[in-house]
Order: sequence, then C-alpha cells, then structure tokens
Amino acid sequence: MNQRDLCKTSPIAQFLCLPCGMRSLFLWGQTQILILNLVIILAAILIPPLKANGAFLYKSYTIRYDRGWDILCDPYVVQKNDWVLKLFRQKGEIAHKDFPEFLRIFQRINPHIRDIDRIQPGQYIMIPLRKLRQGSMPGQSTGIVTVPFVTISNIPEPLKVYSKAYKVQKGDCVSILIARKFGAFDSESYHEGIKLFRLINPDIEDLDQIFVGQMIHIPDPSIRSQPWYASLFDPAAARNYDKGTGSSVPIEVTALEPPGPNHNSDKPGSPLPEAASILKAKFYNEGLYYFPRPGQEDFELDLARMPFMELIDGTRLIFPQDNAGQESAVNVVRSFWKNVKVVQIAFGDSAEQIFNSVFESLGVNLLADRLSFADRGVDVETRGKWIIDEPSATEKTDRKVCISLIDNPSQRTPESITRYLEQHDIVIKDVLTGKGGANPQPAKNPYRKVKNVVTVDPANHRALVNDLLKAMGYQYAPNVSITFPYAQMQVKAVSNLVTIGNKSPLLIDFGDFYGDAVAAIKKAGFDIIQIKNENSYATIIRKLSEALGLSYSNNPTFWAADRPAAYNTALTVPGCLVAAAGGPTVLLADAPLDDGVIQLLDHQGVKIILLGIPGKYL
Repeated sequence: MNQRDLCKTSPIAQFLCLPCGMRSLFLWGQTQILILNLVIILAAILIPPLKANGAFLYKSYTIRYDRGWDILCDPYVVQKNDWVLKLFRQKGEIAHKDFPEFLRIFQRINPHIRDIDRIQPGQYIMIPLRKLRQGSMPGQSTGIVTVPFVTISNIPEPLKVYSKAYKVQKGDCVSILIARKFGAFDSESYHEGIKLFRLINPDIEDLDQIFVGQMIHIPDPSIRSQPWYASLFDPAAARNYDKGTGSSVPIEVTALEPPGPNHNSDKPGSPLPEAASILKAKFYNEGLYYFPRPGQEDFELDLARMPFMELIDGTRLIFPQDNAGQESAVNVVRSFWKNVKVVQIAFGDSAEQIFNSVFESLGVNLLADRLSFADRGVDVETRGKWIIDEPSATEKTDRKVCISLIDNPSQRTPESITRYLEQHDIVIKDVLTGKGGANPQPAKNPYRKVKNVVTVDPANHRALVNDLLKAMGYQYAPNVSITFPYAQMQVKAVSNLVTIGNKSPLLIDFGDFYGDAVAAIKKAGFDIIQIKNENSYATIIRKLSEALGLSYSNNPTFWAADRPAAYNTALTVPGCLVAAAGGPTVLLADAPLDDGVIQLLDHQGVKIILLGIPGKYL
C-alpha cells in the first residue's frame, strides 16, 4: 500500500499524512474549537431566553465555484496574532467532516496563498464553510448570499408553523413518515427531515418509540423555501456571527463573477484561446513582446503574427501565422526560451485540426472516447471528441476533461449536468465552432426548484397507484361506492375509480373482489384490473399502462444535450418510464437521483416519482 492509499484508509491516517505544520495547525484549531464550544454552552445557559419566536441574526457570505459545487465562503482579512483562531472559529461543515478536503478547497479558492502556514496579517482570504447544491440558497447565483438564522432559544416554536399535527396510527414509524415527505431513505433531504422532526418534537427522545394515538408534528417540505432553512443544518452559522470584531470583510468591496462551471460565450471564438483555456494556459495574441539583446536593439515579437501559449509547466507553444520571414523570429525566440514548441497552423484550419495540432505537439495522451461511472444505481456514460487528463500544476488528480465541438449554443450540456459530472471528476468542455451559425436565442436551462417530486414506498401499492395516476393527469377516486348485479340481486361495494374521458370507467381492485364478482363487474360496464399483494411495482405499472393504453419502458436512458449521441452524456436510470401520446411522461425511479439529474429531467418535461426502497442503494 503506497502513502496515497494509506491516507484514504482512516481519519487518523489522513491526519498523519498531513505536513508537520498542518498537523500543528489542526491540533491548535481543535483546541480553540473546544474552548469556543464551551463558551457557547455557557452563553446558552446564562443568557435568558428571548420572547416569542426568538431573534434573527444576519450575515453575508460569498459563493465560490469549485469542482461542481458552490462553496459558501466567509471573506476575511487576517488580523495580527489571530489568524489561527479566526480560521477555525469559522471553519464550518467541510473542515469538520474532512479536514484534508478543507485544505484542498482552501488552496484552490485562494490561489494567492501558497503556504497556509504563512498567512500574513492584512491578507484577504476566503474561508470555505460548506458545500451547497445549486439554487439551495436565495441569491446564490449572484455570488452573494445573506443568511438569516434563528437564535438557539425557542427554536421549536417558529418551526411548528411549518409542520402538521399528526396522530400516530398502528404500524407508523418516524422513518417512513419522513421519507414520504422528504425523499428516499439515507438521502440528504431525508436526513434533514429527521433533524427537523427532532427540532419540532424535542420531547421525543427515541425516534424508535412512538405510540398509537400519540400526537406528533411532521415537518412540511415547504419549509425548504424559507431563506433561513440552510442555516438550521450549519452549526457554524451561529458561531460565524461576530459583529464585535472588525475583521470580516464588508461584502460591498468584493466584485465577484457569478459562480459556475464555465463562462462559455454564445458566440463562436478562435479555437486557440479555447484550447488554452482547456489546458489552463495563458494565451498572448495582441501587442508586442520584447526580448532584450545586449549591444543590439531589442527584438520585437509581433503577437498578432506569432501568438504563443504558456502552459502551467512552463512549456510555450508558438504559432507562426505565416512562414515568410518567420524562421528568424522563431530562432530568436528559441534562444531566449528553453522549452518551446512550434505549431504550424494554416489559415482556414478547422477547430478540429487546430486542437489535433496542439495536442500532437504536446504529446497529450488522448484517452478512450468515453468515460463511465455508476452513481447509486444510475449508470452514466460521457462521450467526447477528445478526452484528456486535467492539467494540474500542484496536486496529482484523476480528473478528466471531455471536449466536444458543437455547432450552436442550444447543443451545450446543461449546467446542472456539467456540475454533476464535475463532482464525479469529469470536466465538460463544449467548444462552439459556429459551423451551423450562431443561435440568436439559445435554449437556456436556468436553475429552478423542482416541485412535486414524489417519494413513495413501492410496497405501498395504493400510494403507488394513486401517485402515478395523478402524475399522468387522470382523475382517481379511491374508496368509491359502486353497485352491480350479482346472483339476481343488486350488490353495493367499495372500490377505486379511474375516470378515462369517454371510455368505460376503470376500477382498481386491491384484492377485495373474488371469483364471479369480477365477471359481474365487467358485465355492468366497468373495466377492472386486479393488483395482488405479491405483485412487484414493475408488474403494477405494466398492468396500469396496458389498461390505460400507455407506453412504458424499463430502465430508460436519457441524453443530456440536444446533439448526436457520439458526443453526448447518457444517463440510464433503473425503473420505469410511462408516457401518454401527447400527454405527460412520468419516470418511476428506484434509485436516488442527484439534484442535477432531477433538473435535467424536469427541463425535459419528465415528472418524477422516487421509489423509496429502504436500504437498496446505501
């Protein structure tokens, strides 16, 4: 086992793999956190509770983008003799869960800090606090968020407004009640629902012990839309508010670009700057570059005629725009720069030819034309024109860059999927060539919260049928009284009715009718399907689809972008896809779906039902 593998085995091994200075920083920081936590506990005991719903405190944060995530950051100016204390007082969720990851993110979002052990007073830094999913906080897309959070006193009271009183029934358990509202077991939203339940029901100490007839409060998912929602799950939020110090940076002084995986233009550009961006290189193509020559006139390099690219390892690529008179200039450049490569590009070369020339000159290792991974049951495959290792000047990385050429902006991979893939170490670069002409109104997929994503336990056949029929737009009425002739008498019964336009009404029977009764019901003008206890969810969906004339398919594949499959991303989701001609399309997924995938399906007009199968994808 090498050192890199050892560092992945345990938190202790991760700590031992840190540099000596980092270990000292970590131990000192943990000591300061312990002291601070004691202060907070004493304050909670000594300060009298606030009236009514408590007070709200506000703090502004900035957002930085890092490898598919929005990072909630606290802008900070290092003060004399307090930088270690301040760093760990505001360390947040990331450092608490994975300190080495905290350091890596800190270094990436603070490239001007080369040695964290030598942060100097007066330096401006960003302290990463928490990873955020896209659109999880108001104002997140602007790069600045203001977080209001309730004080420690009296939390349950304001939260109860966003809950519903419920009388415990036989067979109920907290985990199922929460999963129905907040998503599949072990998902992030499910755990948030459990935390909310504990906050709203502080008198329930053991979630495994609730009793029939007991009144409890179940949190309503609508609480997610409240601006202070995220702060309920960030213990650093209350600690971060410290208006008694002057070290926080006034938020107005920072000018930030909106966070995002890339800032691609909707206009086709030169392939060379695009290639430089992908290689994390600097590109110079304007002005004059002077080479001093002792005893001679300085040599002037016209960058318009001979642009060059400077890579992160110091290699330079020069691109003579014409051969006439350029050989002597190339020789002068070679005499000054050691690692120089000449790349000949002819006028009118296509983007594909230019990229091939650049990669060939550098000896870039072109990988297979596709990458794949499995995400808790969802199979993902990304294909591109070129796939290369991501250039890196510092840390060794397993990240890959998948490059494709597109004709117009509407063919871009949606941002929700580029973020999702980047979280799995795949960086998508779509290069706009403009061969098909610029699209004046490119299709945009802005982030929006997806509403009405339903989670249902597939073992609950009645709930599954109810949610699917409603998603497909049918009028479904459970427990309806019906009458039909049977054995020369009029029989009254209770069943579940589906209204289908001008067609015969459809009854859904969950095992209440037997033998000749089914035939008698059909003679009375009803269609009927029978669902048995042993039926799987796939069998139930097939029966409903066939009875209603719907198309359905198992384990459907969705394409991320509107472009050929050869340069696209495919997501194969376990479950069933049900569609009506000219009507709704519903995916019943028996795997937890990432927010980015849910965004993609929503923009494609697909309604989603998550099958909360306990323990299947843990």
